[in-house]
Amino acid sequence: MGASAGALLPAAKGTQMQRIPTLVGVSGHFEGEVYPLEYGKTLCVGRSRSADFSLRRTSKYRAMDENTRETDASAKTVSGKHFEITMYNVGSIEIKNLSPNGLHVDGKLTNLVVIDDIAKRTHEIRFGADEILRLEMRVHEDL
Repeated sequence: MGASAGALLPAAKGTQMQRIPTLVGVSGHFEGEVYPLEYGKTLCVGRSRSADFSLRRTSKYRAMDENTRETDASAKTVSGKHFEITMYNVGSIEIKNLSPNGLHVDGKLTNLVVIDDIAKRTHEIRFGADEILRLEMRVHEDL
């Protein structure tokens, strides 16, 4: 039987491992990036450096030369502050669109959605031309 959401898992002596709702980059500039959510904290995702999870701070974007960054049409489809995600608890994670470019959660265009089943399944968040994040439970050490 799997561990329940937020449950502590056995780990090496002196460490604790916990399942935490996490944004995982699947496609686009965010591919390979991982951002665990924190209880009660609103996380802003977007292109701006002032966003908590910023496209401009991703490994893919930083690896581009300045000329490529300036002409990157895909990056320009991500708003400076594209959406916010707030985890109130594992059964209540709110995703709020902030962009005129739109936001899709699980294939549906949305302005506001509350995820209440993250402990049971993953969710897909699409924004901009190429960006896909997966919201899933992930094991993290000592968070």
